Amino acid sequence: MNRTTRIAVTLATTISAVAAPVAASWAESPQVAAKPSTAKPSRLYPNLGNKGYTVDSYDLSMRYQPQNVKAPVKATTVIKAKTTERLKSFTLDAADLDVTSVTVDGKTARFTSEAAKEKLSVTPRTPVKSGHHMEVKIAYTVNPQGGGRGWMKTGTKAGFAVAAQPDGAHTVFPCNDIPSDKAAFTFHLAVPRGTGDIGVASGLKTAQKTKDGYTTYQYKSKHPMATELVQMAAGKYKVIDKPSANGVPIRNVAPADAGSKFTYAFGLTPEQLKWISSPSNLGPFPLETYGILAADTTATEPFNFTGLETQTLTLYNPSFLANKTDASLIAPHMMHELTHSWFGVSTTPKTWSDNWLSEGHANYYGLIYRYEKGWPSSSGAKTMEEAMKIVYSAGNSYRDLYGPVAQPKDESALYSNQAYLGGPLALYALQQKVGQAKFHEIETAFLKKYKDRSASTKDYIQVAEKIAGKDVGAFLKDWLYGTTTPAMPGHPDWKPDSVAVRSQGPAKMLVQQDPAKILAQDPSVKPLLEGHTVG
Repeated sequence: MNRTTRIAVTLATTISAVAAPVAASWAESPQVAAKPSTAKPSRLYPNLGNKGYTVDSYDLSMRYQPQNVKAPVKATTVIKAKTTERLKSFTLDAADLDVTSVTVDGKTARFTSEAAKEKLSVTPRTPVKSGHHMEVKIAYTVNPQGGGRGWMKTGTKAGFAVAAQPDGAHTVFPCNDIPSDKAAFTFHLAVPRGTGDIGVASGLKTAQKTKDGYTTYQYKSKHPMATELVQMAAGKYKVIDKPSANGVPIRNVAPADAGSKFTYAFGLTPEQLKWISSPSNLGPFPLETYGILAADTTATEPFNFTGLETQTLTLYNPSFLANKTDASLIAPHMMHELTHSWFGVSTTPKTWSDNWLSEGHANYYGLIYRYEKGWPSSSGAKTMEEAMKIVYSAGNSYRDLYGPVAQPKDESALYSNQAYLGGPLALYALQQKVGQAKFHEIETAFLKKYKDRSASTKDYIQVAEKIAGKDVGAFLKDWLYGTTTPAMPGHPDWKPDSVAVRSQGPAKMLVQQDPAKILAQDPSVKPLLEGHTVG
């Protein structure tokens, strides 16, 4: 996809249409639910995904050596995987990595890099039996600023951070880069001693030691993780631990020289955790910790998103949060990213076509939060009903431009207004049909069933049918797969746009990332863009 789209869409969504205690025991391993014997690739990213095995765990070691300009990261990835068939050879997703050696079960293996397919092909010394738990170790070097799309751009700053969604994780480490193959993760980040550099990663810190001039920080994730959700950062950062909120440990990370730039923004998280994890919303927090990583960068668009839901540590473009003291400008978006801890992180879309489950839900609760707080959007909407009426009027345009909600036309539609606005609209329609009590029951039942797992649109529909009846299943299929916008329950006066205006109005214009260009082409969308901040 064109990753620059997401800046405009996320903020346009938030502004115009609008965004329990964890007992962590490290004797425990992440509970990875049973996975299909062969994980299927997405039709949107058909080259990603590999046959013949499912991954149990990744152990990632990154040694940051800034003195080596061409290869500032020396890395090792250890993959433990269960084979699902006899393997004479197998592939991993890998691109922009300079692989130096591969072993399978401790024995040297032959390997070739297939740049065009972004694959690493591995031939073990002897074939691996079906049902075998194999260990694959890959040594390589990589330059985080060398073009790999899974890395954050740092501008004039040193260090690195990961921004892998949707298809960039394999430019950071060799992997099975599909959201359905979730696995346990351990991280070892080594930085030069005495330089002020530190390492942080998803999960909780479990060890720190200094040896041979390097300090190594070890982190482990208690819960299984999709590859696109990994976060590893090294550089001149400071960790700001806060008291637990609703039983959730809070760990924020900011540039070491940030001063008080992020104090206000970081201070919003406790109240937001209390709101979203209340029994009337999504219930107990599903992960071991939460926090925000304000990226250390001078790049205007370090990763082309405003915020990115990397697991337990949301990555933010610092310019969005820095020195903000008006909650209405940033809190709805922060709620959007926090909601991803449930939808998108704990419960991961099974394929990328199911991404509306992640982005649609994140924006739905971000919008509910906005209007409960009394923060009108720049579209003039003061309530969820008013906002959804605006979105409904563009419903057919979204379907024409991007495809149905759960069937995006192509990867460029993955982070379109259909996901960010059409997704919440479908959820609002469900809530209108079944009532708030049943809707809440569907939401919490779905999250409970698929915690630490991946789930499809079909899975969501089945949960809804079980709770609210078969007619709800048919209703959702129309909303999620239909080529025209269905009637909105309880609002017979609402009308979707006509064929004559499709592809001409705000639905099309808002996917562009430059507000000035949007206004030049269609001044009528000005009310939707006031206060729109890019970057």
